[in-house]
Amino acid sequence: MRAVVRGLIEGQWKDVIVEEGFIVDVCEAGVGVITGARLVDTAGLLLPGFVDVHVHGGGGADVMDASMEAFEQIAATHARHGTTALVLTTVAASREATLAALAAWRTPGAWRGADVLGFHLEGPFIHPAKRGAHPAEHLRAPSPEELRAYAEAGPVRMVTLAPELPGADEVIRTAREFRIVVSLGHSASTYDEAMRAFDLGAQSATHVFNAMDGLDHRRPGLAAAALDRADAMVEIILDGVHVHPAIARLAVRAKGRHGVILVTDAVSVVDMPEGRYWFAGAEMVYRAGEVRRPDGTLAGSALTMERAVQVGLAHGVFLLDDVPDVAAANAARLLGERRGRIARGYRADLVALSADGAVTHTLVGGRLVHCA
Repeated sequence: MRAVVRGLIEGQWKDVIVEEGFIVDVCEAGVGVITGARLVDTAGLLLPGFVDVHVHGGGGADVMDASMEAFEQIAATHARHGTTALVLTTVAASREATLAALAAWRTPGAWRGADVLGFHLEGPFIHPAKRGAHPAEHLRAPSPEELRAYAEAGPVRMVTLAPELPGADEVIRTAREFRIVVSLGHSASTYDEAMRAFDLGAQSATHVFNAMDGLDHRRPGLAAAALDRADAMVEIILDGVHVHPAIARLAVRAKGRHGVILVTDAVSVVDMPEGRYWFAGAEMVYRAGEVRRPDGTLAGSALTMERAVQVGLAHGVFLLDDVPDVAAANAARLLGERRGRIARGYRADLVALSADGAVTHTLVGGRLVHCA
């Protein structure tokens, strides 16, 4: 069925014409033929739907719950905040638990939220000294055989890897065989080790500055390598807690609008009340917008893409014109997805924002999944 989505695009009121889930035309509002089409007039700023490649949970559900019910709850929760496509992200766990999460995925029929693009394996191939909230007992040396087993069990799209660990080179080669994006992170690597991994085919850095050495003018490590490497992208958790806005501004200046990917690293507490929850095999405390272990270690976030965009604009990390790239197009390009642009031939994933930056409408494939 044809649909028409109306909103403000680049300062002009436009109609986005949608057929079979894809954009077939973008024209001046009211000019196109809309007879028999369903009209969604957002009366707001229309942007490409947000793409989040790093999501552990939301709405009380966790990816490691390993069920389609949990996956749908996560997708529906984040759709309320403008996310139209996401990558379900695991934590370091037993091989059996990870395989169970991957094997739980089934192609859905009716679906309430964002499209699920596959899985991001954050662990087990990470450095013990930079594990963050990941359980130490489930960290393992990079193994191409283990990655192959995961790729055969479910739709793996990304893997986070510490490139300094023995076996990392072979894992990068195996990932390329399966068209899995390698993102360097949870790592104590040197600059040279990181650059070698990029040479071998790694493409991005997982939540840059977090779970890796900071910038050091004499001993540059992974963060410096990712910023310096022109063809590498960097994830940023822009909640004002994980990365100071001043450092985020430096990252955007270094990488440009096409090299930064906003992510949430969200856990199950999104849209839930404050309190005590469970994540990565241990208790966490959600209070005042932060999620931490009882010892103070950050354990993911309560962030949404809606909030990340608001924080970035409020602190001058990027401009409004940059939002389509940092919140959608760059992540889509990393995964080879035809999303993240309001243009003919692209998936009709759209988000509308009010004047104060709040999400009012979320459309996935031209289908309205959220209306405030």
